[in-house]
Amino acid sequence: MNLVHEAMSRESNPEGKKKNKKDEKSNARTRFIATLVTWLLLNLIWLQASQAIAVNEVNEHGREINGNYVLDVPNMMKMDREIPVDLSCDFQPKNSTVPVVWVRIQHETPDGENSIVWEGNSTDDCPDFAFSLTPGKHSFYTTVVQEDGADLYPSRNLSAEMELGMHLWEPFRIEGFVAANLLGLFLGIADRAIRGIIRRRREALIRNMPLHKLRQKEEWEQLSHSMAGGEAVEVEDLVGFQEHGADESMEMQRRRMREQFSAQSVEADGDTDTFVDDDAIDQDDELGPGTTEGLTGAVKEDRSIRTVGDLWRRISGNEDKKKRKR
Repeated sequence: MNLVHEAMSRESNPEGKKKNKKDEKSNARTRFIATLVTWLLLNLIWLQASQAIAVNEVNEHGREINGNYVLDVPNMMKMDREIPVDLSCDFQPKNSTVPVVWVRIQHETPDGENSIVWEGNSTDDCPDFAFSLTPGKHSFYTTVVQEDGADLYPSRNLSAEMELGMHLWEPFRIEGFVAANLLGLFLGIADRAIRGIIRRRREALIRNMPLHKLRQKEEWEQLSHSMAGGEAVEVEDLVGFQEHGADESMEMQRRRMREQFSAQSVEADGDTDTFVDDDAIDQDDELGPGTTEGLTGAVKEDRSIRTVGDLWRRISGNEDKKKRKR
């Protein structure tokens, strides 16, 4: 109950309220920025992926010309959508001594339909072309046309360079942006839901925690807050974390704990009766009446006492035990 009273007093403190609100605003701002950055990254990633090009090299200068190249256009996501394809080409004679020839590029669809993409002299500039091809196998023929009009397999006098670039994800560009935004929205909602579940579990755990555990938790949070740059922690706040076993007996530890819990119970219940330690009374009866021997007269210097530990051993009787053992 004492912890509840302390929590209520901290909540009623204006400075405590300001600090809590400031921390909550800072955390909320950080989460909002993280969600916004995630949303932007998802859109940028999809923007780059939708513009990616799968390049297929048909011909290259200095190598033998491939007169029949088959381009396999995939059926992306089984939706039978046409894929944008770019064609770039360059033709030139192998050297200045060979004759100029007439070049023709033909395209054959999976249905068997033929069309001329480009034709011209081997010294002409070949422009770039753009297609929208259906899924399936498309054939591209590069031939040299004779004077009589007959097609001839590319001669050794011709050097060619040709590439086909497929924009595989461009047909799904709009759907991709919708999915990226929905995923960003889901991540933001899921983050809030997960944080709420964790907070409720933590609150339930604290409610079911024993009184002495709550006290230790509160002292540890104060210590962590101070180490992180908060207000300074008083020396009394560290009492619960000191190692008492090395300096005092277990009996004194138990007595101190009983006194603390009794004091908290008195404050919570409004009881004004003085706490009486029954164990201490029984021990006093066994020891009998005390005397003031050694407590009166002039103070004498004891050179054997140099530290606080020496003084404690003298008071607890450990020094006399050591002398008897010797």
